[in-house]
Amino acid sequence: MISNLTPNRMRHLATVTALGLVLAAGTGSPAHADPARQAKPRGAHSQQQRPSGSYTRHTEVQRTDHGHTRSDTWTGENGKSATRNAEVVNDRASQTRTRDVQWTGPNGQEATRTDVTQRTDNGYTRESTAVGPQGGTVTRDVVATRDASSGTWVKDVTVDRNPPPADGG
Repeated sequence: MISNLTPNRMRHLATVTALGLVLAAGTGSPAHADPARQAKPRGAHSQQQRPSGSYTRHTEVQRTDHGHTRSDTWTGENGKSATRNAEVVNDRASQTRTRDVQWTGPNGQEATRTDVTQRTDNGYTRESTAVGPQGGTVTRDVVATRDASSGTWVKDVTVDRNPPPADGG
């Protein structure tokens, strides 16, 4: 699989997901529970969670000795808010980047994600663990390699969901 997800696109996806928590408060089911969602074209996932009403966002970013922290707060026109707090630590000696993210939704629901990315001779590995508001976990392991002669990236991704999706997919 050749990936064209840039760090900016990944941050955008995370931001849109958190914003979706604010604006979808009380809908009863998260957008990712839609079994048909897997078949949608690229970009349809984020459009599905875009706000239909007005909102404000406040962001604070602080550089640290070995990375940065970021705090976002979204407030919907209904007065409810959601937060996302992230800490990124870069260890140049071991060529490792660790990102810890905590989300809190407008009704107090919480989710977390931890990513550990390690540079390799010809790419990187990434181990991710996410815990959703109902306690379900997703682990995602990536091995990405770059073919220098063609300039392409190849990614092998393994995902394990616990509990597995109800539709078996």
